[in-house]
Amino acid sequence: MNIDTSQVLKFLHQKPEENNPNSPVLFLFHGYGSNEEDLFSFARYLPKEYNIIALRAPIVLGKGSYAWYTITFDQDMNKWSNDEEGIQSRDLILYNIKYHLSRINSSREQVDLLGFSQGAILSWALGLTYPKYIQKIIALSGFFNPNLVKETQDSKAHLNCFSSHGIIDPVIPVSHTRKGIDLLKEKVVALHYKEYDAPHTISQENFRDLLDWITKK
Repeated sequence: MNIDTSQVLKFLHQKPEENNPNSPVLFLFHGYGSNEEDLFSFARYLPKEYNIIALRAPIVLGKGSYAWYTITFDQDMNKWSNDEEGIQSRDLILYNIKYHLSRINSSREQVDLLGFSQGAILSWALGLTYPKYIQKIIALSGFFNPNLVKETQDSKAHLNCFSSHGIIDPVIPVSHTRKGIDLLKEKVVALHYKEYDAPHTISQENFRDLLDWITKK
């Protein structure tokens, strides 16, 4: 592919123990205000056959703090998301997925995604808009935002998904995620959903469950 270096996001890459063109590829997408090092700290615990690539979101909030799209608060502390920026990041991520598949000489046509919070929201947006490029989705402490999805004629039935949320999450209410899960099930997405007695974080139990899921799938 012809590379536009201005579109290539900062990244971290952990190579598999036995690297070959058919090694599976897992992309990690951090949450609002974080960076690529956050989820990459889990990379050493993930299956060793994976190429694991953590991307840094494009919007700079501060030192070491980035976002996939802007979140705005009004005087009453109501918040809303910039969906236009979210769509731009969705497509920017797809560009980077294609770039990295070319960079590592991968023969894979599909990749897996793991996102937390805003990164989980973008994972759903990618999977439902470009399902032919995505095989598995792990969406943690985020929700499905249909405003970020462009409906296509591609079948979504092949998407294999794990999603989880904390029932005492003060950042994204669990009701948001439950509503999105119902919408996703209507779209014939194969989906394993779990809730935990946890806030806006990845608990040890949650991490064990996602490891168990990804190794069996």
